[in-house]
Amino acid sequence: MGQRRTRKIFDKLFIPIALILIVFVIVSYASNYLSIDRFVKSEATEDITEAFDDIKGQLNEFRRSGETEFKLQVSSPLINRGNDAKVYVYDENYDDVAVFDNSVYINREMTSFLSDLLMNYELEENVLTTINFNGREYLANTYIASDSLQIEEKYFVVIQDLTEKKAFIRESLRSVIVLQILILIAAVLVVYKMARDLAKPIINLADESKSYVVGKGVTIDSENIDIDEVETLRNNLYEMQQNIDKESKRKNTVYENVAHDLRTPLVSILGYADGLKSGIIKDKNKACDIIIRTGNELKEMIENILMLSRFDNDTYKSTYENVDVYDFITEQVELMKVIDSEKKLSFKSECDNTVIYTDRKLLTRIIQNILSNAIKYAKTKVEIILKKGEPVLNIVIADDGEGISDKDLNNIFTRYYKGDNGHFGIGLAVAKNAISILGGDIKVESEKGKGTAFTIIF
Repeated sequence: MGQRRTRKIFDKLFIPIALILIVFVIVSYASNYLSIDRFVKSEATEDITEAFDDIKGQLNEFRRSGETEFKLQVSSPLINRGNDAKVYVYDENYDDVAVFDNSVYINREMTSFLSDLLMNYELEENVLTTINFNGREYLANTYIASDSLQIEEKYFVVIQDLTEKKAFIRESLRSVIVLQILILIAAVLVVYKMARDLAKPIINLADESKSYVVGKGVTIDSENIDIDEVETLRNNLYEMQQNIDKESKRKNTVYENVAHDLRTPLVSILGYADGLKSGIIKDKNKACDIIIRTGNELKEMIENILMLSRFDNDTYKSTYENVDVYDFITEQVELMKVIDSEKKLSFKSECDNTVIYTDRKLLTRIIQNILSNAIKYAKTKVEIILKKGEPVLNIVIADDGEGISDKDLNNIFTRYYKGDNGHFGIGLAVAKNAISILGGDIKVESEKGKGTAFTIIF
């Protein structure tokens, strides 16, 4: 599995770049090779045109001079680029006229060949014509002098050898392609090394992360590597694994605490039920009250766990409606009297309009969790006050318990935070999450020995 993954990573890094380099060399060579004919003919056309224009210029100059004998001068355009362009001159009978000095090479076989072409009208005036002679390719153009000049020279044929130029350029192109191939080999080797160096640490990270087991330690170490991005990835994975381990340990702690909290009321319920069945407990009404109260506590705890799970998984769906908070709290006070066996609940309202648009289920969870917590720690009383506040209204739930230390107060909404006197469970954490969903807040004030006050802000 590891080897197959290695090939995939290496292939994706190396093969595309190598193919691009290879295709570039092939396309470059093919395009240059295919353009040789066009390039050579373009160059030859320029040479022939230059020589052609020079011949016309000399004839025009002869006409203006009034002389009786014309002789074509061997000027630079006529022997341009080392005699690449050659001029063959014929009279009206298609016989060649020797007008060049010894610096100009005249091919007698070519002279006869061009003469035949002129006689057969295969060379037209001012028309570029491709001809083949003795296995070589030439480009030719013909100028025909006017009869009014009354000179012996009639046909001027300018030719350019294409074969020699093409052979020279092809040879040069072969040298270039050899150089490109050498550069390509060097580039492919460099890309190969880069791809291998990049793929290797990624594979190592993949292997290390695959062997990682949640809750059994971190397998990716903080060893430095020479690629910044991969080192950043390694560090991020290292931190991620540490966070996963921390979260795993935290969840394990939560599971243990949940199990403990669920077991305690269950043991109480089972104990009283067994006592009633066996007849050991004589006061059946008291036992039933305890079972009911403990069952309600267990039900509340389970509802908190389920709601917290929905919050964490973002699956809770709010349902908003108009709720009269005064009537709502009155109902909650009556319900909470079941667990208020020793303390006295009191409720009063200091405002007239107590209707808000909210989620009744979340509001129930907030009030019940804070109220049950206050009842648990109060000495003699728990007060609920409904006040006019910002932005709408405030609900204050205060008890006269021992109060909360500053250290514990900062963590009171943390799930299963263990304070000086045990832990706070998850009820207040659920209340904090619920009020956040409703767009409100909860403030806590506490003083050791005097009690605690929760202010729910809507």
